[in-house]
Amino acid sequence: MTRPGLIVGAAIVVAAAVGTVAWLLLSPETAQRLADAAKPAAQTAAIAVPESTSPPEVTSADFGQAETSSPTTATAKEKEPSSIDWPALPIDEVRNRANADDVTAMEELARRLVQGIGVAKDQQAAAGWLLRAAQRGSGQSAFNVGVMYERGFVVERDSTKAIEWYRKAAEANVPMAKHNLALLLRDGKGAPRNGKEAVELLRSAARQGMAASMFTLGDIYERGDEGLKDPAIALAWFAIAAEFDRQTNRGGESALAKMASQRVQVLQRILLPGELERAQQFGQAEFKQIVEALQPPKPPSLATDASGLPRPALPPLPSAASGAEPAGWPKATTDQIRVIQQALVDLKLLRDKPDGALGPMTRNAIRAFQRSVAMRETGDPTVDVFVALQDALKAEATDKGQGAEPIPDAWPSVAVDQVKVIQTLLRDLNFSREAADGVLGPATRAAIRDYERSLGLAQTGEPSKTLFDSLREMRGLTVPVTKSE
Repeated sequence: MTRPGLIVGAAIVVAAAVGTVAWLLLSPETAQRLADAAKPAAQTAAIAVPESTSPPEVTSADFGQAETSSPTTATAKEKEPSSIDWPALPIDEVRNRANADDVTAMEELARRLVQGIGVAKDQQAAAGWLLRAAQRGSGQSAFNVGVMYERGFVVERDSTKAIEWYRKAAEANVPMAKHNLALLLRDGKGAPRNGKEAVELLRSAARQGMAASMFTLGDIYERGDEGLKDPAIALAWFAIAAEFDRQTNRGGESALAKMASQRVQVLQRILLPGELERAQQFGQAEFKQIVEALQPPKPPSLATDASGLPRPALPPLPSAASGAEPAGWPKATTDQIRVIQQALVDLKLLRDKPDGALGPMTRNAIRAFQRSVAMRETGDPTVDVFVALQDALKAEATDKGQGAEPIPDAWPSVAVDQVKVIQTLLRDLNFSREAADGVLGPATRAAIRDYERSLGLAQTGEPSKTLFDSLREMRGLTVPVTKSE
């Protein structure tokens, strides 16, 4: 039996090894909060231990020759008392237990080697111990080995092997493995595209409290991947992701929750009352099932009522009328008509020159667009039509491949490349339509401020590594990769 919270510990081991949030697609802090919603808290005490030599190094070839042991191989070894204070054990005892095929000891030793706790840092040796633990049936170590192959840590990057190890971890019911596996299958990396299985994995991970999977389901239903286009269900999943994240953070709000709330507001503007009601009913039922699936034990991070019981209800969706006017919406009526006409021209729904005059052809084009996105066909140039048109233009740009450019794992050292990667990420997340030319002009600064405003950050308009990390994290959840490795 593995010790409580070990999934979180293993995830941190891997994230610390490379010093980047790219490993898990979420920051280590976000990953830990999500896992804590479904698991008891891990022991975090750290003490100094005597210096000792590292175990024999493991080469990349050893990873390539890995053979999976039966999950039952480690069963007898893992039946140690759950009360063991692993961080307090002397390094020699941890190593002796690891050499005696104690899986938990292998993972503890790997953690210390990565973080340099009592021993010299040795990432390759740490990776070797995680591999051995995975070979002996550890689901959380199998997940970390999958991450190693996906991101090229110690071993050569290999999406096919990443999928193999993620599958083993998913079979061990590790929610982060299900999420990462789903993204690879959705994008067709390491295996043929399999959207149906990806959705099933995301639903399973969402039921285990994986807010990133909840958000990704919303994105799939909004985009219509695998023929699943349903804006009402998309709205429900975004609302579930935002509320679950707030409750696991006891009222706080992460970047993911803020982005989900923003998507909720956009969808509310285009849905009819009946669809909003359907979204609310689905969301309430699904949210209740997620909370119930996490018990027992009771998720310690979920908000509770006066009786101490988890609060399973998803609050009513906020009124769409409460949102502020979107960026780019003019004040003058003539200008409002003109920007809507231009968007209709860009979508090839109108052939007339944008002149600000609301004639029959413009009204007919608006009705045609409203029909295409399941809006009520009024023919009126309203702010809701403007928002929906902007969303359609951004989606079209992404579909053409403009939003699927490769993003570097590390923050570029050259200023022009820094601006380019920020511009690309802003375009992928629908905050900009500008080309990634490396020029920090007014349009790029405005797009940066719009993104910062959406997350409640200080509106600097400046490209920075912190901004890059935040944008990259959001892109990993929303933009499918269309180019193979």
